[in-house]
Amino acid sequence: MIFIIIVSVFAYLLGSISTAVIISKRLYKSDVRNYGSKNAGATNVYRLYGKKPGALVFVFDFFKGFAAVAAARLLVTFFDAPYECVLFAGFFAQLGHTFPIFFKFKGGKGVATAAGAALGIMPLVAMILLALFAVLVMLTRIVSLASAVCAAAYPLLAYFIGGESAEPNFVFAVSCAVMIAVKHAPNIARLLDGEEKKFFVGK
Repeated sequence: MIFIIIVSVFAYLLGSISTAVIISKRLYKSDVRNYGSKNAGATNVYRLYGKKPGALVFVFDFFKGFAAVAAARLLVTFFDAPYECVLFAGFFAQLGHTFPIFFKFKGGKGVATAAGAALGIMPLVAMILLALFAVLVMLTRIVSLASAVCAAAYPLLAYFIGGESAEPNFVFAVSCAVMIAVKHAPNIARLLDGEEKKFFVGK
């Protein structure tokens, strides 16, 4: 139990480092959460400030999830911690990104961080989801739609190709997918109304 507590706290604090907020405040003297979609994520940063800051936010948010899982795997490998530590690390990294303690619990939607965690836990599943996400964005230019579809597909892929730990991986994937779906509720409403904004590279 102590290992699970340690990795959960570490992952949550790591996830709470909001690159989008830090970059917008330090470089642009504004808070990204007050403009555009008001989301502290890579897409909003890209739209407001450009390609480089948007890419930096995505890479760091992705790395948070992957790094949290990698640290938990070290405990599992070298200190005989239970496998569940890896899953708790991935979940709490995403939770920290979504509700960051350092930034009044107003964070991003967790997609990039969840993807990084997925890569550390289920590499094949993560690669399929990343490919699906890229294809959907290219075809529709709607990031929220791609995110929602991938969130829905995540538990199914985890269950059928999640490896030896398919059942706990499935529960983990469902938890992460639900968190993403809840944060995307306004986007889903706009999608149904045909009012969701499209994403254009270079615009």
